Parts: sequence; structure tokens; C-alpha cells
Amino acid sequence: MTTLAMGLGNAIVVGDVTVLSSNLAAVERGLQCSAGTTIFVACLASLTLSAAVLGAGVLGDKYGAKRMFMAGACGAVISGLLAAAAPNAAVLMIARACIGVSFAFLSSLSLAIINMVFPPEQRAAAIARFLAVVYVFGVAPPAIAILVVRHAGWRSGFLITPVLAIVVLVITWRYVPETQRSHRTTDIPGLFLVAVALIGLIYGISQLQTGLHLGSLAPILVGILTAAAFVWWEMRTDEPALHLGMFRSPRFDAALTAGAVSSLIQGGAMTMLTYNFFIRGVSAQTFALLLIPATLLSAIAALGAGWAAARVGVRAMLVAGLAVLTLSLLGRYWLEIDTPIVAVAAMAALTSIGGAIVQTPQVTIMMSSAPARLGGVVSAVKTSVAGTSYSLGSALFPLLSVAIFDSDAELARAGINREQARDALRVVHGAASNAPRSPNMDSHYSDWVISKAAPIAFHAAHTLNLAMMVVPVAAIILALVLLPREPPGKAR
Repeated sequence: MTTLAMGLGNAIVVGDVTVLSSNLAAVERGLQCSAGTTIFVACLASLTLSAAVLGAGVLGDKYGAKRMFMAGACGAVISGLLAAAAPNAAVLMIARACIGVSFAFLSSLSLAIINMVFPPEQRAAAIARFLAVVYVFGVAPPAIAILVVRHAGWRSGFLITPVLAIVVLVITWRYVPETQRSHRTTDIPGLFLVAVALIGLIYGISQLQTGLHLGSLAPILVGILTAAAFVWWEMRTDEPALHLGMFRSPRFDAALTAGAVSSLIQGGAMTMLTYNFFIRGVSAQTFALLLIPATLLSAIAALGAGWAAARVGVRAMLVAGLAVLTLSLLGRYWLEIDTPIVAVAAMAALTSIGGAIVQTPQVTIMMSSAPARLGGVVSAVKTSVAGTSYSLGSALFPLLSVAIFDSDAELARAGINREQARDALRVVHGAASNAPRSPNMDSHYSDWVISKAAPIAFHAAHTLNLAMMVVPVAAIILALVLLPREPPGKAR
């Protein structure tokens, strides 16, 4: 029941973002607000989650992970109901900002609770079950929302999260054991600095999808400078929010790097998959349905990784997961515009499976490499690095693809200049992600440009996938060097 409650709590966070993204158009019509406003509403919860995630981990360690996890569930109920009843966009923004903070407690403390409840010999299997629950239930809210919103209106989509949060709250209160407290002091300056750093980095990275400009580079620069100030402060304060000593552990660093690489590739692969399906004319509903098999296979892979880690060691499973991600990038090299859609979905599934295999040993290593009293902080580090890396992948893959695309001489031979091609891709991006359309090109003309430029765009994607294979291969080498070989049956 503990793994069910913690997994369902994480699944709410995963599913809620997808629910809102798939219903942005309905929200925009219902509140009669601009497209830019709805896009801001869509990313607001992710930004506040990033800002609050380390603070949630610190508070969980100080006041008890179970108590603060339940507080997050309560916040999700209240914020979700407020969003459903929002009379205007301003109230909806407040609700989404608050729900992001609530999600920070759900996502950062779930693994900490599992780490506290289960003894070391049972932890890998418990983490595998937890991840399986996240994958299985993460796909349920979006699927339910598509049906509910269609028949009951856009407000009904916001009610799914509160209902599931109530279930999480009841199971946690009834079955999850109490967790210890560390009685540590709260590093307010450190939490403020890391919040500003994460907001700046994630917001700036998300804006990179539209190109290198002041609106993307300025937040990233602010994030980097604030992160440097955070490190400086943490090294000098007596009670830091983040104990930097944990990063001196080779095991911890290898696992953290593997998780960051996994999230980077998954974020980039998902964004490129969205472009691929949109160019093919695949609807959002069909797109969601095609991802269900990948999600279920990932749940099975997570369970299998937990079983295998107990027999061959977490080092071997971490390398295996990274190897699967490398193969998925290689497989994407062969995808063309006329490749059967089932094959495209299979490559998406292979990427998800690789990520699922990586997560079980990654979490097991990270949680066992730090003191139990810092479980909330370690879990928060994992969550923040995963979120930042996923956002970076979502922005970096399209950005590099466009750069390769721009340099292709075939564009000129097709009678398309680079500015026309870039505008067409912006229209594709706007339709694929519900972002505002480019004012410089109507959709019919962009369709013609894309029909001419699509083969060149796929060639650019092929080049990028081959180049990106270096990243997981480097993570494999790092894992083999930093992680000691474990005898069978001794994986923890």
C-alpha cells in the first residue's frame, strides 16, 4: 500500500501536466483568454514545482516526510478545485501556481518515504513497484480527461487531480508508517537562491525551442549566476539546505548523471516524436493512444529491472538501461516520413523502456548513498535534475535539428529560403504544442513548405540522433568507471 500511495502521488503529477496540455484549446475558449495566457498557465505549475522541490525535501526531512506528503495531497485537492471553479484566467493562474507547490511535496517525498519504510534488501524491488505504479497510473488521467472534457466541459478536466489526490491522502493516512524527523534548521536564503536558479534555468531552457534570443538566454544566465551564488552560500552556512558533500560520492554522481542523461534523451525524443506525428497529421487523441503501449511496457520494464538488479547488481542494470537508450537513438536514425506509424511508436516505446530500466538502479543507488535523515533532499535532487534535464532535451533536440536543417543546401534547390523554412517549423511547433502561431506565415502556406522541406528535416533529425548517441555512451563509461562491480545477490 505504501508503494501504491507513493506511486499514485507521483502519477498525479505526471498526468496532470498532460491533462492540461491536451485541453488547452478548451480552456482558452472557456475563459476567453489569449493563446499566450493559456501557454503561461500550462507551464506555471512546472515552474512553481521546480522552485519548491528542494524546499519540500527539506521540510519533509524536518517535519516528517509522511506529514508533508499528506500536506501536498491536501494542497492538490484544494488547488484543483479552485482551478475547476476559476471564474477568470487570473484565478486559474493562482490555482496552477499553488498546485505546482503541492506537486513538489508529492514528487520529492515519495521516494524518501519508500527509502525510510523499506529495509535495504527490499528497497530495489519496492522502487521498481513504485515506478510501475507511476507508469501505469500516469497514463490514466489524460485518457480519462479526453472523455470527460468532451462530454462535461473544460472545468471537469481539473477535477481529476483532486479526486486522485483524495485517494492518495486516504491510503497514505491509513497505511503508510510514520517517518522520522531530523530537527534540522531551515536554510531560507539557500532555498530562495535555488528556487530562483531552477525557475530561471527551466523557463529559459523552455524558451530555447523558439531560438537563441534574449528571452531565452537572459533567464538561463540568471539561473546560472544564482546557482553559483547558491553553491557559494551552501559551502559557508552551518546548516545548508543541500549538503554538497553527497556529490563527493562516485556512486551518487554516476547514478545522478545516468538519470540526467536518461531524462535528456526522453525529453528530446518525445518532442521530436510530437513533430513527427504532427507532420503525418496524427491527432492528439491518436497520439495519446499510441503512447499507452509504451507506458505499459515501461511499467513492466521497471518491475523487471527491480527483479534483475537484485540478481546481477544495480551497476549492470544502469548500464543496460543506458544501452537501450543508445539503441533507441540508433533506431530513430532509420525513421523516415513514410515509415509505418507502428514502427515510430515502437521506437518511442524503446526509449521509454530504457528510461524505466535506468530509473530503478539510479534511485536505489542515490537513496543508499546519503544519510537517511536527508532522504527528502536526495529525492528532491533527483526530481529537480530530472525535470531540468527533460526540459533541456525538449529544447535542445529541436534547436540542434533546426541548426542542421538550416545548413542543408537542399533547401535552396527546393526553392525555399531559410527564413521560410524556419517560419514553417514555428507553425508546426505552435500546432504541436498548442503555442501561438507564427504571424508571418499562414497554415496553408506552411503546409506546402513543410511538404517540400520535410525530407530535409528528417535528414537533420537522423544526423542529430547519431550525434546524440555519444551522450549515453559517455554515461555508460562513467558508470563502469565509478560504480564498483557487485557480486550477484548483493545489489542494494
